[in-house]
This record gives sequence, structure tokens and C-alpha cells, in this order.
Amino acid sequence: MSERQGGRPGRREWLETVPPDSRRLPVGRESAIPAMPDRYRYSLPDLERETGMPGRRIRYYISQGLLAPAYGRGPSATYDAGHLLRLRLIDHLKGQRFTLPKIKDHLADLSDEEITTLLGIQTRPVEETWRRITVHPRLEIFARGQSGERPDPAFEGAVEAIVTYARSVLDRVGNRS
Repeated sequence: MSERQGGRPGRREWLETVPPDSRRLPVGRESAIPAMPDRYRYSLPDLERETGMPGRRIRYYISQGLLAPAYGRGPSATYDAGHLLRLRLIDHLKGQRFTLPKIKDHLADLSDEEITTLLGIQTRPVEETWRRITVHPRLEIFARGQSGERPDPAFEGAVEAIVTYARSVLDRVGNRS
């Protein structure tokens, strides 16, 4: 082992003194991939505006276990879409004369998606479907529809009339050539 100035071994010499097993990182344990945070965050005034409930009542529901605690403390505390959905369901169930303990039991078994379904709230954009109609080898028409929607006979009739008219015009133009 050669020594450099000061009596210490050089980098390569030092690395050779390290046992090979300690040069590898140990295998870590598996952990769940953290979920993405909810992109919608609300302040207490936002929740008050959206639900019509005073902040004192919202904080009371949190203290009674009807809602999860806010993220953070004080004026900078935030709430997610789940808080808003649950507040709307609480308001609905109170209108149905449910007691708070019954509402708490009811909420404990529901996910945010189930509450969304119960309240009939649309949380995703409506999916569109496109129908491609070839009128001519050089002309296509696209008709848009929304999934889950029944076809509108008047609209379908209008599309058929446009296609028929376009084909007849193209046939006339094609016969002239």
C-alpha cells in the first residue's frame, strides 16, 4: 500500500481496504407508492361559500368525527374535495331528519366516489365519442356524441341528410369530370 503525503492512503488504496459487501446498498423494504395529493384544496371560507355552512359548524363536525381533520392548522388549513362532498351529504341527510350519530355511521362506510354517486355530482368531464362517416374517398364527416346519451333521432336524421346531400353533390361533380 503506497502512502501519499501526510501518511494517508490514496483513494484507490483506501477503496481496496473496504470489504466488497459494504460497497452495495442494502435492499430496502417495499413501501406503497404515495398517492398524489388531491388537486382541489379549499380554505375554510371556500367551504363556507360552497356549502352555506358557517365555519363554526364545519369545525364542530370535525370535532364530532363526521369529517376528517383539515390539512394543517390555523388560517392556512386546507380541505380537500372529500370534505366538500361529505359536507354536502351531511346537509342532505340533515334535511332528511337524520341524527348526527346516524349520519356519522352512514359516512363511515362511504368512499368519496360513492358519495359523488349518491349526490349525482359529475366529477369528470363527459366523455365524447366520435363517429366517422366516409362520404367520398377524399371527404369524411365526423359527428360527435356523448357516451351514455341516447341518440337524438332529429340529430341523426340531420346527419343522414347532410351525408346524402354531400354524396349527391360529389356524384354530380364526379360525372362532369
